[in-house]
Amino acid sequence: MKVFGSEMHLITFLIIVVELIIIVNFAITSFKERAIKSTKRFIWFTLTMILYNVFSGLFPDREIPISLIVQYILAYGIGVFVALYYVYYVYSEFDIKKLKYFTVNHLIVILGSAFLFFFIVPLLIWKDISIAKSTFIYIPVFVAFAFLYRISFPLIKLYRERRGKSQKFYRNRIITGYLALLSIVLMPVVVALGDYQVMEQLVVNFGYFLLAIALIRNNIYLAQKRMQFLLKIGYSDEKTDEANLSIIEHFNTLNLSKREIEIANYILEGKSYKEISKSLFIAEGTVSKHASNIFRKAGVEDRPNFVLLFRN
Repeated sequence: MKVFGSEMHLITFLIIVVELIIIVNFAITSFKERAIKSTKRFIWFTLTMILYNVFSGLFPDREIPISLIVQYILAYGIGVFVALYYVYYVYSEFDIKKLKYFTVNHLIVILGSAFLFFFIVPLLIWKDISIAKSTFIYIPVFVAFAFLYRISFPLIKLYRERRGKSQKFYRNRIITGYLALLSIVLMPVVVALGDYQVMEQLVVNFGYFLLAIALIRNNIYLAQKRMQFLLKIGYSDEKTDEANLSIIEHFNTLNLSKREIEIANYILEGKSYKEISKSLFIAEGTVSKHASNIFRKAGVEDRPNFVLLFRN
């Protein structure tokens, strides 16, 4: 079913509407409160997804007063851009180790060059989308299968090593990141199969909605960790509002990142860096670097002084 007499399917239109609602809600929240970097990055990510859905839904359409060649270039170009930004977003948010030969920079070079020389150039020469598509699409399909092959190993390893252990939040979060990558990996495969707008939109946007749910869970988790830290440094319902407000203001002046709040909690609990690294799925050296930043922001030199500073 098409909407407004365009080539856009009703499913695509509904997805765009939902994403507009999501971005408005996150934007309002970011204005009311100090938005964390994850929320700001997700807002930009949502904008790229809306752009992708609009262009891939509307183009090509002979009724639109834009050359069909330009429409194809825009539709496929936005698709390549979104795929790259998608990988960048997941890499940035889900603590997934960047795979060798599959960094964002490598993918930009590979897919950008392929799009230019194997899609745009043939399209401009022969002015035939079937030729341009056939010369281009198998490159991203090959990259997609190679990427899928590479991400399967750390995912299986993660499941085998972490099942049944504590910190299910982080285990499930990383698995969500891999599943989201799987969603974008399937995009060129679906495109190669034919012009199935609904299938393509559902596959790609399924990953997006997984990431949206993950961000909401992450914000809830962060709020819980923030409150845990406030309680550890003296916040209490038994204290006066002025005293609690002073504690909150002190916490805000530290300007700790999400990861730093988590690590600060563990430090106040007396956990070693090794224990913290296992709980948070990060290297012990990374914990040490975050701890150094925490101490610097708190105005202390080392761990004992940090604990002493915030002891009730």
